[in-house]
Amino acid sequence: MIHLQDSTVYVAIFGILASLIVFLLTRHFFSKNGKTDYIKKLEIANNEMLYSIRPLLVEKKVPSKEILMAVRFSTAKKYGVQQNDLYDEFSLTSDLINETIANSFLTSDQKLEFCNLLQSIK
Repeated sequence: MIHLQDSTVYVAIFGILASLIVFLLTRHFFSKNGKTDYIKKLEIANNEMLYSIRPLLVEKKVPSKEILMAVRFSTAKKYGVQQNDLYDEFSLTSDLINETIANSFLTSDQKLEFCNLLQSIK
């Protein structure tokens, strides 16, 4: 009879340890999955900010810093991300300058004009 009680205790201890290991592994897996979802949302939100500012530049209009802050706030709220994680004015204008320079359909003078326009935002 003593042998049956010992094996029951060992099975119970093994079951508790196994469930603890499974819990820790699934928690680790799902926390990584949540981070990648957040990064994807952040990338989409940053791209939306770029796409919303780009048409203004084509018309040679420069949004004020207040407008850029409003766009950041609204985009962060829409995608459920932290406002501090989104592009700031420097990052936004740097990416737009990079896109302008890489655009093969613009002349050198047009590229320089758009880049100077973007520099005024910084």
